[in-house]
Amino acid sequence: WVPAGVIDSLVGTHAPVGTDETDGVAEVEDAEETSSDDLDGTFLSNLIQQLKMDGFTPTPAGPPRLQMLPSMDLSGVAKWILAGKAKKIIVMAGAGISVSAGIPDFRTPGTGLYSNLEKYNLPTPQSIFDINYFREHPQAFYTLVSEMHPEIVSFRPTPTHFFIHLLEQKGLLQRAWTQNIDSLETQAGVSAAKLVAAHGNFDSATCITTGKKVDNKELIQAIKQGEHAPGGWRELEQKHGGLVKPDIVFFGESLPERFHSLLESDFQACDLLLVMGTSLNVQPFASLLSRVGLDCPRVLVNRERVGVRDPDESYLVQLGLSKGGGFVFDGEQCYRDVFAQGDCDAGSLELVRLLGWEEDFKALMKADVKALSP
Repeated sequence: WVPAGVIDSLVGTHAPVGTDETDGVAEVEDAEETSSDDLDGTFLSNLIQQLKMDGFTPTPAGPPRLQMLPSMDLSGVAKWILAGKAKKIIVMAGAGISVSAGIPDFRTPGTGLYSNLEKYNLPTPQSIFDINYFREHPQAFYTLVSEMHPEIVSFRPTPTHFFIHLLEQKGLLQRAWTQNIDSLETQAGVSAAKLVAAHGNFDSATCITTGKKVDNKELIQAIKQGEHAPGGWRELEQKHGGLVKPDIVFFGESLPERFHSLLESDFQACDLLLVMGTSLNVQPFASLLSRVGLDCPRVLVNRERVGVRDPDESYLVQLGLSKGGGFVFDGEQCYRDVFAQGDCDAGSLELVRLLGWEEDFKALMKADVKALSP
């Protein structure tokens, strides 16, 4: 029950941004369905405040559920895996899993990628990933690629990347869903079949004018040569009839088809969700957290808590405006969510130890070092 007229009065004075007042709900590109993230935050805040003033109290979700894991820590997670209860693990990865490789994340003040782009004289830091800006000023992006492409610069996968590969080797990885464009999952040996690069990566390249695929090695060599040198990227542009860029999703481009085709089946099948090194700030990736079933344990390995359910979200759940899918790490409603605070590598290595996979992990690392030897 909602007090009569509350929603109508608020909608009438504050329609969600980007909508006709007759529609009531915004259409969001790449979203499968409307959630609270799709609606204007001011409208939702005013709605909640009005409901509180009118004495509306959300109906309790039910009695507290029994704790799923033996303990709400990495030890409990390892025991869950060893008991055979996790056979379709999904890893949701962000820039934090690549920091120890020397690749900066995007948003950390002072050291993040967006903080280090002043030398490119961009209108805004985000312009470097704007498809229209790239068409007019490709130099900045090509320079950035020359500084972070793993086949141009000597960045190597981190222990976390190899842990993801080890999960695949053990037959436990449903999929790795990564926000990262650095292709270090591929470098670590994670197969293309087990990877969803939500924002694209450096594994392939396309001419933005013709839409035709271009040999990735050809693009790498052209970027190494520079703009006007023989075999450089201007020559590559002439050869293929347009600028060539890695298949990274820029602002103004749609997410890969693979993201949409695997989303529903993967997260419905998931029986353990590992969220590692992400701020969960970027949609629609952040919303994937709520896609798993209510009986799926979820683990956040991160330096700080992110994606935590807002106490006021229960109002939105009651109104059907949210699934209430944020993490719950404390209190009687915490029955499946684990927060392992710290670096991703430390968390990955601790899981390897608890699972008794040290020798297998060392073999993966040794094989990588051997592959780099002349």
